[in-house]
Amino acid sequence: MLHAEASMSAMSETEQMRHDLGAVWQANARVNEILLDHLTPGMLTARTPGGGFTVAEHLAHMANVTRYWGSLRGEGAMTDLPSLHDEATGTTETDLARIRDAYARTRDAAWQAAFMTDGGPNEWGEGPHASPTAFVGHMLIHDAHHRGQVLLALKTNGHALPDEEQLWTPLREAR
Repeated sequence: MLHAEASMSAMSETEQMRHDLGAVWQANARVNEILLDHLTPGMLTARTPGGGFTVAEHLAHMANVTRYWGSLRGEGAMTDLPSLHDEATGTTETDLARIRDAYARTRDAAWQAAFMTDGGPNEWGEGPHASPTAFVGHMLIHDAHHRGQVLLALKTNGHALPDEEQLWTPLREAR
Protein backbone atom coordinates (compact mmCIF):
# COMPACT_ATOMS: atom_id res chain seq x y z
CA MET A 1 0.00 0.00 0.00
CA LEU A 2 2.81 2.44 0.79
CA HIS A 3 4.29 1.89 -2.67
CA ALA A 4 0.94 2.73 -4.30
CA GLU A 5 0.56 5.84 -2.13
CA ALA A 6 4.08 6.96 -3.00
CA SER A 7 3.38 6.44 -6.70
CA MET A 8 0.16 8.45 -6.44
CA SER A 9 1.90 11.34 -4.71
CA ALA A 10 4.51 11.44 -7.48
CA MET A 11 1.78 11.95 -10.10
CA SER A 12 1.04 15.38 -11.43
CA GLU A 13 -2.42 16.75 -10.80
CA THR A 14 -3.34 16.01 -14.43
CA GLU A 15 -2.06 12.44 -14.18
CA GLN A 16 -3.97 11.97 -10.94
CA MET A 17 -7.17 13.28 -12.52
CA ARG A 18 -6.77 10.96 -15.51
CA HIS A 19 -6.07 8.03 -13.20
CA ASP A 20 -9.15 8.77 -11.06
CA LEU A 21 -11.34 9.37 -14.11
CA GLY A 22 -10.10 6.09 -15.59
CA ALA A 23 -11.01 4.23 -12.40
CA VAL A 24 -14.54 5.63 -12.53
CA TRP A 25 -14.74 4.86 -16.29
CA GLN A 26 -13.77 1.23 -15.59
CA ALA A 27 -16.23 1.02 -12.68
CA ASN A 28 -19.02 2.29 -14.93
CA ALA A 29 -18.04 -0.33 -17.51
CA ARG A 30 -18.20 -3.02 -14.82
CA VAL A 31 -21.69 -1.87 -13.79
CA ASN A 32 -22.76 -2.14 -17.44
CA GLU A 33 -21.25 -5.65 -17.58
CA ILE A 34 -23.15 -6.67 -14.43
CA LEU A 35 -26.38 -5.42 -15.97
CA LEU A 36 -25.67 -7.19 -19.27
CA ASP A 37 -24.80 -10.42 -17.45
CA HIS A 38 -28.14 -10.24 -15.63
CA LEU A 39 -30.19 -9.92 -18.81
CA THR A 40 -31.84 -12.80 -20.60
CA PRO A 41 -33.08 -12.71 -24.19
CA GLY A 42 -36.66 -12.47 -22.90
CA MET A 43 -35.84 -9.30 -20.96
CA LEU A 44 -34.66 -7.42 -24.06
CA THR A 45 -38.23 -6.79 -25.23
CA ALA A 46 -39.36 -5.22 -21.94
CA ARG A 47 -40.44 -1.66 -22.73
CA THR A 48 -40.15 1.49 -20.64
CA PRO A 49 -43.63 2.68 -19.58
CA GLY A 50 -45.43 5.07 -21.85
CA GLY A 51 -44.25 3.49 -25.09
CA GLY A 52 -40.56 4.17 -24.52
CA PHE A 53 -37.58 2.15 -25.67
CA THR A 54 -37.25 -1.57 -25.15
CA VAL A 55 -34.30 -2.76 -23.07
CA ALA A 56 -32.50 -3.70 -26.31
CA GLU A 57 -33.15 -0.22 -27.72
CA HIS A 58 -31.80 1.45 -24.56
CA LEU A 59 -28.65 -0.68 -24.78
CA ALA A 60 -28.20 0.13 -28.47
CA HIS A 61 -28.74 3.82 -27.81
CA MET A 62 -26.18 3.86 -24.99
CA ALA A 63 -23.44 2.28 -27.11
CA ASN A 64 -24.29 4.20 -30.27
CA VAL A 65 -24.32 7.60 -28.55
CA THR A 66 -20.88 6.92 -27.06
CA ARG A 67 -19.66 5.82 -30.48
CA TYR A 68 -21.11 8.94 -32.14
CA TRP A 69 -19.66 11.52 -29.71
CA GLY A 70 -16.34 9.69 -29.63
CA SER A 71 -16.17 9.68 -33.42
CA LEU A 72 -16.14 13.49 -33.41
CA ARG A 73 -12.81 13.45 -31.59
CA GLY A 74 -10.79 13.04 -34.74
CA GLU A 75 -10.10 11.05 -37.82
CA GLY A 76 -9.98 7.39 -37.00
CA ALA A 77 -11.72 7.73 -33.64
CA MET A 78 -14.24 5.00 -32.90
CA THR A 79 -13.83 3.31 -36.28
CA ASP A 80 -14.80 -0.28 -37.00
CA LEU A 81 -17.20 -0.51 -34.07
CA PRO A 82 -20.45 -2.38 -34.47
CA SER A 83 -23.73 -0.50 -34.37
CA LEU A 84 -26.42 -2.08 -32.26
CA HIS A 85 -29.21 -0.45 -34.22
CA ASP A 86 -29.64 -0.45 -38.00
CA GLU A 87 -31.35 2.77 -39.03
CA ALA A 88 -32.07 1.45 -42.53
CA THR A 89 -34.04 -1.57 -41.33
CA GLY A 90 -35.10 -0.29 -37.91
CA THR A 91 -33.74 -3.44 -36.27
CA THR A 92 -31.97 -3.53 -32.94
CA GLU A 93 -29.41 -6.15 -31.92
CA THR A 94 -30.80 -8.75 -29.53
CA ASP A 95 -27.90 -11.20 -29.36
CA LEU A 96 -26.46 -10.66 -25.88
CA ALA A 97 -22.99 -11.90 -26.87
CA ARG A 98 -22.85 -9.32 -29.67
CA ILE A 99 -24.15 -6.62 -27.35
CA ARG A 100 -21.47 -7.45 -24.75
CA ASP A 101 -18.77 -7.40 -27.44
CA ALA A 102 -19.97 -4.04 -28.76
CA TYR A 103 -19.95 -2.61 -25.23
CA ALA A 104 -16.41 -3.76 -24.51
CA ARG A 105 -15.07 -2.46 -27.81
CA THR A 106 -16.95 0.85 -27.54
CA ARG A 107 -15.77 1.38 -23.94
CA ASP A 108 -12.12 0.91 -24.89
CA ALA A 109 -12.31 3.00 -28.06
CA ALA A 110 -14.13 5.84 -26.27
CA TRP A 111 -11.45 6.02 -23.59
CA GLN A 112 -8.76 6.24 -26.27
CA ALA A 113 -10.77 8.85 -28.18
CA ALA A 114 -11.16 10.97 -25.05
CA PHE A 115 -7.43 11.56 -24.95
CA MET A 116 -6.67 11.78 -28.66
CA THR A 117 -4.71 14.83 -29.68
CA ASP A 118 -4.43 15.90 -33.27
CA GLY A 119 -2.20 18.91 -32.71
CA GLY A 120 -4.74 21.23 -34.32
CA PRO A 121 -5.73 24.65 -32.98
CA ASN A 122 -8.94 23.28 -31.45
CA GLU A 123 -7.77 20.09 -29.84
CA TRP A 124 -11.34 19.19 -28.90
CA GLY A 125 -12.77 19.76 -32.37
CA GLU A 126 -16.50 19.29 -32.91
CA GLY A 127 -19.10 18.55 -30.32
CA PRO A 128 -20.17 19.99 -27.01
CA HIS A 129 -17.30 18.69 -24.91
CA ALA A 130 -14.69 21.18 -23.77
CA SER A 131 -12.31 18.56 -22.37
CA PRO A 132 -11.71 14.83 -21.97
CA THR A 133 -13.32 15.10 -18.53
CA ALA A 134 -16.46 16.68 -19.99
CA PHE A 135 -16.69 13.96 -22.66
CA VAL A 136 -16.19 11.11 -20.18
CA GLY A 137 -18.57 12.75 -17.68
CA HIS A 138 -21.25 13.08 -20.35
CA MET A 139 -20.92 9.40 -21.27
CA LEU A 140 -21.03 8.31 -17.59
CA ILE A 141 -24.17 10.35 -16.91
CA HIS A 142 -25.78 9.13 -20.12
CA ASP A 143 -25.09 5.50 -19.20
CA ALA A 144 -26.49 6.00 -15.70
CA HIS A 145 -29.68 7.56 -17.06
CA HIS A 146 -30.32 4.71 -19.47
CA ARG A 147 -29.39 2.02 -16.94
CA GLY A 148 -32.14 3.52 -14.79
CA GLN A 149 -34.52 3.30 -17.73
CA VAL A 150 -33.53 -0.34 -18.29
CA LEU A 151 -34.19 -1.13 -14.63
CA LEU A 152 -37.56 0.63 -14.83
CA ALA A 153 -38.47 -1.37 -17.94
CA LEU A 154 -37.49 -4.62 -16.24
CA LYS A 155 -39.37 -3.82 -13.03
CA THR A 156 -42.59 -2.64 -14.67
CA ASN A 157 -42.63 -5.71 -16.92
CA GLY A 158 -42.29 -8.14 -14.01
CA HIS A 159 -38.64 -9.12 -14.50
CA ALA A 160 -36.17 -9.62 -11.69
CA LEU A 161 -33.70 -6.81 -11.14
CA PRO A 162 -29.98 -7.33 -10.70
CA ASP A 163 -28.70 -7.31 -7.14
CA GLU A 164 -28.46 -3.66 -6.08
CA GLU A 165 -25.32 -4.19 -3.99
CA GLN A 166 -23.61 -5.85 -6.93
CA LEU A 167 -24.47 -2.87 -9.16
CA TRP A 168 -23.09 -0.29 -6.70
CA THR A 169 -19.94 -2.12 -5.60
CA PRO A 170 -17.76 -1.23 -8.64
CA LEU A 171 -18.43 2.48 -8.18
CA ARG A 172 -17.82 2.32 -4.42
CA GLU A 173 -14.52 0.49 -4.95
CA ALA A 174 -13.19 2.67 -7.79
CA ARG A 175 -9.67 3.75 -6.88
